[in-house]
Amino acid sequence: MPLIQTAGLFTAGLVATTSLIAGATNGADDADSADTSAADVPCALSALPAELRDDLTAVRELPEGERVDALRTIRDDALEGDYGVRVQHLARGRDDRVRALRRLLPDDLEGDLREARDLSGEDQAAALRGIRDGALGGEYGDRVQQVAKSLQRRLEACETP
Repeated sequence: MPLIQTAGLFTAGLVATTSLIAGATNGADDADSADTSAADVPCALSALPAELRDDLTAVRELPEGERVDALRTIRDDALEGDYGVRVQHLARGRDDRVRALRRLLPDDLEGDLREARDLSGEDQAAALRGIRDGALGGEYGDRVQQVAKSLQRRLEACETP
């Protein structure tokens, strides 16, 4: 799932969150399994610690250009244990997987992500949208496109009506 790195920046602050949510209700081992149902994720939000739930909800209200930094802060807080030991464990596991998967990214995708990391605010959000759209359109290869479409479906399932 090489596109998870893109998730690490913007889209998948939400994907990482999906894993945290799934793990919070099903156990750490279940958070890693590929068959976790996207339909279960929205329902699992209520099982998260209140502070994490509030912080994630607040991100949706931010202007798009501020969301990346807010999601990074949430990720960092989760890694530090600010949301509790269980969330910290899940966040560390996700962080380890992201680092391992980063090495598997196609060179052109890694280069585009590196360039996007150097941007901030609305410029970064626009660059990440371009990366997302390119991944969905097959610019980075068939495997990345397949993963991007799968992640897109999961993200759409997580959106509130």
